[in-house]
Amino acid sequence: MSGASPRESWDGVERRETPRFPVVLAVELDHAEGWTRDVSASGVFFTTQGPFSPSEPIRFAIALEHVDPTGVLQVTCEGQIVRVEPRPRAIGVAAQICSYEFGRRETLDAMTRNGGPSISGE
Repeated sequence: MSGASPRESWDGVERRETPRFPVVLAVELDHAEGWTRDVSASGVFFTTQGPFSPSEPIRFAIALEHVDPTGVLQVTCEGQIVRVEPRPRAIGVAAQICSYEFGRRETLDAMTRNGGPSISGE
C-alpha cells in the first residue's frame, strides 16, 4: 500500500458509466428515509440513517415531485450497495441501480396527508 490518499492517487480518469446530476430528491427505504445528493441512469448517492454494508441488495423509492403537474411520480429501484460513507449525522450510501419501475402517481395533497410516499405502494 502506497499510503497516498485517494485524492493524491486519482489519475483524472472518470470511471462512471453515466454522468451524475446533482439533485435533491426524497428517498424512501423499508425502514428509513433520506435525500439524494446525485443521480444517474445507473446509480444514486443518498444520505439516510441505519446500518448498510457494501454488496448488500437494496430496494428504495425516489419521489419525482415536479415531473407531472397532477402529482408525485414514484420510481421504485432495486440495486446493490457499492459504497458506504459514515457522515456526522447520517450515512452516505452509493448504490448501483439494477432495475427500476415507474409507479403510481400520488397527488401532493394526499402525499402531505399521508406523511410522504410509500415504498410498498399501499
